[in-house]
Amino acid sequence: MNIEKYTERARGFIQSAQTFALGKGHQQFLPIHLLKVLLDDPEGLSSGLIERAGGDPKIARAETEAALRKVPAVSGSGAGSQLYLSREVAKVFDTAESAAQKAGDSFVTVERLLLALVIEKDT
Repeated sequence: MNIEKYTERARGFIQSAQTFALGKGHQQFLPIHLLKVLLDDPEGLSSGLIERAGGDPKIARAETEAALRKVPAVSGSGAGSQLYLSREVAKVFDTAESAAQKAGDSFVTVERLLLALVIEKDT
């Protein structure tokens, strides 16, 4: 993953997702963390895309929250100090970069991140 290939907005979501994961005491940065911050976007880009594709953003949020409750968390003195990139989220970033490249885009956008979450089956 080359963070320089991502738009400022996409970078902001990635950073927010990492911060969210650490705040929850999760040890791995997972695709579900990225989806959570994308769905919580006050501008509603992801929710709007889900609606236009025939989905229900409220259901997506509820399912995301349910999945997050299942992620193991650590607590204590070492909690929240180290976050590891999961294989699944690495695949999401790789897929997003490939999608941007195939479309002839120089940068990975938020839309490409959401598309990659949909494409990657393990996410």
